[in-house]
Amino acid sequence: MKKTLTSAILLSLLPGLAMAWVADNRLTVNPLPDGSFEVIGVPGSAGSDYWCAAGDYALTVLGAQNNDRIFITRGRGEPETSDRKSSVQFSLSLPAGEEAETGIFLSMKKVGDNLNASFARNYCYDRKNLEF
Repeated sequence: MKKTLTSAILLSLLPGLAMAWVADNRLTVNPLPDGSFEVIGVPGSAGSDYWCAAGDYALTVLGAQNNDRIFITRGRGEPETSDRKSSVQFSLSLPAGEEAETGIFLSMKKVGDNLNASFARNYCYDRKNLEF
């Protein structure tokens, strides 16, 4: 009976554990109910770190193509899926009523800022080139 109860408890925890995904730069990415996703920052996370994780997640988990756009749907703020201090939410779809911006954005504040998935993930490689 004790083993059955322990197994049931552990199995009930699996769906929550399976949701989190760790990007190449070790930032956690959590899916959101509306199909968007949230990148959880750590102290010192810069815009390039958030874009790296978003691009890695979009290409690896969501199956996005290199030229698919990733849009900021909520700028840097408190996470919905974590007790950390900072996150940015992204989607492969432009939020309704927003205009897509053009350029390269690292402030992580403006809804509608976007990069293509491949360019975003290239920030992961930039970071690796700095690590000796």
